[in-house]
Amino acid sequence: MAQHTHRRAILGWIGLFGLTGAAALAQPAEEFDPAELVPRRFSPEEFASLDANEIYMASLALRRGRRITIDGCSASDSAEVIRLAASDRSAGLQKMRSLCGG
Repeated sequence: MAQHTHRRAILGWIGLFGLTGAAALAQPAEEFDPAELVPRRFSPEEFASLDANEIYMASLALRRGRRITIDGCSASDSAEVIRLAASDRSAGLQKMRSLCGG
C-alpha cells in the first residue's frame, strides 16, 4: 500500500510540472501581428510603389501605435500621407509630393 502512495505523489508532481511546462511553451505562441513586418521608413519612391494592401498594412501599423516615416517628411506629415493614401491612393501620393518633395 505504501508503494502506491509514493507512486501517486510522484505521478502528481510529474503532472503538475508537465502542465507548467506546457503553459510555458505555449506562451511565446501569441497571435502574430502582420503589421510588425511593415518597415519604419520609406523613401518617397518606395512609398509610391506600394500596392493597396501594403498601404493598408502601413495604415494599420500606424493605428497600432507604430511610427512610420517617409524620407523628407516629419512623422506627423508621414502619418497624414499614409492615412490619406489608405482611403485615396492618388490623393495620398499628391500630398506626399507636396509635403515630402517626392
